[in-house]
Amino acid sequence: MEEKPLKSVFFHFRFKFLAITAIFFLLWVILSGSAEFDQFATTLQFKLLGPFFIGSGIFYLVFRKVPVKCPNCNKFVSTHKDWHCPDCDKMQGKKRYLSDKCVHCKQMLATSFCDHCKEEFRL
Repeated sequence: MEEKPLKSVFFHFRFKFLAITAIFFLLWVILSGSAEFDQFATTLQFKLLGPFFIGSGIFYLVFRKVPVKCPNCNKFVSTHKDWHCPDCDKMQGKKRYLSDKCVHCKQMLATSFCDHCKEEFRL
């Protein structure tokens, strides 16, 4: 009997999308900048660098706190809890975000369990 693939909540996609957006924005600024730095410092691209990266940092902090919906029961699952690492088989010992690496083995969590229906789903 074939096992069905786990449903995903695209939790890690939030951060990948933010990183890709930041990289493309930085490339746009670099490639559209002028040869002289003093000329480049007066352009709109240079003036947008600071607010963009400040906004990216704020979005990162906000995105990791937003709870995800369980794809099985559609109830909200907290992203800040004491989670079990499947790689080293240890608990974290304190509440940590699901986007953080394991304290013991430094691996990122790929799956999590719903607090309500106890079903596993992909992050």
